Amino acid sequence: MATRKKKPEQPSFRQARERLDEILDELESDTGDIDELAARVKEAAGLIRTCREKLSSARHEVTAVVAELATEEKRTAAEASAGDSAGVAEDDDVPEPEPPPGFSDDVVEDDLPF
Repeated sequence: MATRKKKPEQPSFRQARERLDEILDELESDTGDIDELAARVKEAAGLIRTCREKLSSARHEVTAVVAELATEEKRTAAEASAGDSAGVAEDDDVPEPEPPPGFSDDVVEDDLPF
């Protein structure tokens, strides 16, 4: 019976950032081995891809949660309004919820720290 090779687990965002910092320190210190330069740059590129994927995934999840909370808030407000106005709900009067402090859905790759 043939066994499949397991995919190596991706590092966490924190682990990837820490490893990127180590590689950068090596490259900046001039003590790194020039023969390993290409390997370090290739490793760094993979870690950057991993970080971008994790940031994108987290951004998507946060946006979904915020949208879900906004929908729940509108539904609750509409139900409360329906009870106050004899069954007439006016969704147009429900204010749009404020996003959390520091949240921006217009993040672009240039905003990423690497």
